[in-house]
Amino acid sequence: MPQSHHHHHHRSQPSNGPSPSYPTQPSPIGSTGSGSDRITKADSQADGSVGELKTVNLPRDCLPRFLSIAAANTARNRETCGLLLGKDKGHKFVVSTMLIPKQRATSDTCTMEEEELVLAFQEERNLITLGWIHTHPTQSCFMSSVDLHTHCGFQRMLPESFAVVCAPTSTPNFGIFRLTDPPGLQTILDCKAKEAFHPHPDVPIYTDADKGHVVMKDMSLEIVDLR
Repeated sequence: MPQSHHHHHHRSQPSNGPSPSYPTQPSPIGSTGSGSDRITKADSQADGSVGELKTVNLPRDCLPRFLSIAAANTARNRETCGLLLGKDKGHKFVVSTMLIPKQRATSDTCTMEEEELVLAFQEERNLITLGWIHTHPTQSCFMSSVDLHTHCGFQRMLPESFAVVCAPTSTPNFGIFRLTDPPGLQTILDCKAKEAFHPHPDVPIYTDADKGHVVMKDMSLEIVDLR
């Protein structure tokens, strides 16, 4: 699952993190990069695809509860990551479970370990991955280059997949994002950059999913911490 790297300055100039890592063996979970390469965020849900996406219901207390779980790491300037799991209800997806995998973290990395435990849990409970969540302990709330490549793997498997970034020391302190499609998803799929820090074309690559198909609701959330 996703790795992370941070050294970011301000939101309008998000920089890019380490090289692409897809959800295979061990993938990194989020990242904030350093450098000054711009990643463009669309300000509206104008990507033309949202009408085709099923709504995803996300429990409202997912964010405060994740920040509470992450607080000890955040205080030590270490990242925390988790997976948002749930079910396909036919006309919508519903997030029911926040799974915190075994992980190792630094101030700018969070790498999932023992992914077979996650897969076994999902199979046993018949849950699918609907999204992922990670902290930027001291950075602002944005999708870095590594986050974009990580999320590309998730969104390619499930178009409704979303990424939650929690930035407890920043305002806003969270964001719920997805790649635009078009042009963001294909832009990242086509990106062949090998180096850790790399720019992407100046097009709206990602957008706010919570102004689109992700809807926060007061509903129950199960938390499973495998650490």
